[in-house]
Order: sequence, then structure tokens, then C-alpha cells
Amino acid sequence: MIKMPKGLWVVVADGAKALFVQNVSNAIEPDLRVMRVDEIDNPQTADQGTSRPGRRDGPMGAGRSAIEPTDWHQMAKEEFATTVAALLNKWAQAGGIDDLVIVAPPQTLGELRAALNPKVIGIIRAEMAKDLTNHPLPDIAKLVMQELADL
Repeated sequence: MIKMPKGLWVVVADGAKALFVQNVSNAIEPDLRVMRVDEIDNPQTADQGTSRPGRRDGPMGAGRSAIEPTDWHQMAKEEFATTVAALLNKWAQAGGIDDLVIVAPPQTLGELRAALNPKVIGIIRAEMAKDLTNHPLPDIAKLVMQELADL
């Protein structure tokens, strides 16, 4: 039976919510405690009052073409992932985290990875490409333990 190490941090994030939890138990059954929750309000781009995409003339009198509209919703998700990574970078640098599991949907996981410094990358025990932000803590603990057992 695999035990979840005491002191293990688990960050469960998506593009708008991040749970920072830590296992405070050294028993076989983990005891995840929420240490911090960050969340942003990120409505869909259409709900953010964007206007129609712009248009421009083609080169040398060619026809007009549309300019790809800005996806404000996606940009906010990417910025949120960068903010989460910045917190992890700061805490790892200060010695507050030394064992970490990151759980996030694939795109968010990639954005987090890109913004993490080498110190954080060195303490990552496992990464799970799943969206578990709305799951109860016991379910998250069970899935993390399964992932750790598979390593």
C-alpha cells in the first residue's frame, strides 16, 4: 500500500480556479487540508463585450480579410496559470514547498510548466492531466495516491 507523504503539496488547477492543498497526515489515509484557494471570474469572450473582428485590405489591392478576434477568455486562463506558477515559484524559492503534485487539464498543465522555474520543476513528484477542481478532497486524494502508486 502506497502512502501519500506527509507534507506533500497538491495543486489542483484549471483556467479559473486553483486549490493548494497539503497532506498533513503521516498515516496510511491521507488528510488533505486546503491551504489556499484562488479563483477568478472569467466569462466567455462573447460575454465580455467584445466587438466584431477587424478587417484589413490585402496586399496590392487583394480583397479584404478578417483579423482573428482576441479570445479574452483564453487570455485570462493563461494569465491565471502564470499567476499560479508565480506563487509556486515564490514558495519553492522560500523553502515552503519541497514535494509537489500538479493536477490540471492538459492545456493548463502546459501553461503552468512553461512558467515554472527549475527549482519547482525539481520538486514535482507527479503531474496529472485531469480537471479535478470541483471534486471533493477525498476523491482527489484517492486519485493522487493511485498516480503515485503507478510511478
